[in-house]
Amino acid sequence: MQQTRTAHRRNLTTGVSTRLPEYQGNSILNLMATVIRACGGASPHQELAALPSRELKSARRLVYLVLDGLGAIQLRRHLADEQGTAFFARHPHYILTSVYPATTAAAVTTFATGASPAEHAILGWHLNLPDLGLVSTILPAITRTRTPVAPPDFNLGAYLELPRPIETVRRTRALLSWGHIPASRYSLAGPHWHQRRAYSTLTGMERAILDFARAPGRGLAYAYWPDYDSLCHEFGCDHRRVTLHFRRMDETLARIARGLKGTGTTLLITADHGLIDASPAHRVELRDVPGLLDCLATLPAGDARQVHCFVRPSMESQFLAIVRKRLAPACRIVPGREAIRNGWFGPGKPHPALTARCGDYLLVARGDYAFGTRLPGQKPDFNEANHGGTSAREMLVPLYTVRS
Repeated sequence: MQQTRTAHRRNLTTGVSTRLPEYQGNSILNLMATVIRACGGASPHQELAALPSRELKSARRLVYLVLDGLGAIQLRRHLADEQGTAFFARHPHYILTSVYPATTAAAVTTFATGASPAEHAILGWHLNLPDLGLVSTILPAITRTRTPVAPPDFNLGAYLELPRPIETVRRTRALLSWGHIPASRYSLAGPHWHQRRAYSTLTGMERAILDFARAPGRGLAYAYWPDYDSLCHEFGCDHRRVTLHFRRMDETLARIARGLKGTGTTLLITADHGLIDASPAHRVELRDVPGLLDCLATLPAGDARQVHCFVRPSMESQFLAIVRKRLAPACRIVPGREAIRNGWFGPGKPHPALTARCGDYLLVARGDYAFGTRLPGQKPDFNEANHGGTSAREMLVPLYTVRS
């Protein structure tokens, strides 16, 4: 992989220009194709142009670490402020695109499976499951009222029918992740991992990665860290607590890089998406838009920056008129079938539920706008920073390669 400390700097814009995934060789989907083939597996997708699988095949152990929310533009700000000098500023990195939507649920499912959003049909934090008659919060497998999406004896894995290219890898496969995630209902509904290990601190993550790297035999591990994203949501991308956490990640990665020496391990460090701060004036509660929810057959789904609207057929004209009149500065209206047809969700064989789970229309946020849909009796609840849309701040992510 040809890298410099300014690799792909031309892709770093002011952050609000529209970007779509570059599935033809420069997205996290292509990174997963490289990883899977490097470990002897099979992927239907193009490899990452900047990192073909042949460059990783000699690694005895391969670890890909996803730092949730650390977009390339957020990284650039930290480096410009002379943060990240222990690891991030000392290693070159490349710039990739995420998937669409640029949000955790879609992207981490791609990291866990090796499949595109079109293939796995996990299209946002809130996912409409019309055959179950509900809008889910899919990763914790709950409804909008925080009840389970289905009883314990319901086979969620068979229902979700996630593709599993990652399972063609015949090395030892390990999931190293935060807290409850390795044993969560959603995780257990996905691909099989030979090993699952949980941690709750950066030190715990460091220990898990180094233990995996030092174990005998050849292996592949998917490691995940969520706290950078969580802090950005709560406080905003430029808050001092976010900067302090970035420093802690930087110091941890420096120790990991030193600890990997001599193990024959290659560590890939990337992210699922970046984030964009929403000014208070640009936070739109959809329930407060007169007549809008009356046009819908169910609650909107998706994320704060991409909203799936399922429109009652008799109300389509009224819905479009309301959005154009009330929300034109805040979003573009994209027909769901057009987004599918134009490849926003990626290549591959479409999941059987893709069309049903995709909104009739997508509200794709402009600028720094964010959308919410509170339940009756609730107060509006907006994050300081959001993701899911098509700005460069959300779509561009870094890729570091550390060889030992």
